[in-house]
Amino acid sequence: MKPLTVYECEWCKKLFRTPDRHQCKKNPALKNCFSCKHLRGWDEYKPEPPAPDCAAGCCEDWDIDNIKWRNYDMQCEGWEEGKYDWMDPNGDRRIRVID
Repeated sequence: MKPLTVYECEWCKKLFRTPDRHQCKKNPALKNCFSCKHLRGWDEYKPEPPAPDCAAGCCEDWDIDNIKWRNYDMQCEGWEEGKYDWMDPNGDRRIRVID
């Protein structure tokens, strides 16, 4: 075996062989749902794509497709750094189905 140098993302902890090429969606500078303390999970409704369930009520016009289209750079005005614990005790994501 030969040694391998890897780089760890400081936000998502994924490992990469090339430095500075990973654009992490959990980077707080992007001010998006993935690094906001107000994220309670994702509203799942059909036929629309999933949308963030925001405790601050800031994300009514956002869905995951719009967030990805902007490369996760939302610059949300209601964003506050932190991590909302939106996992249930079994480790499953909480997804609310809206009728």
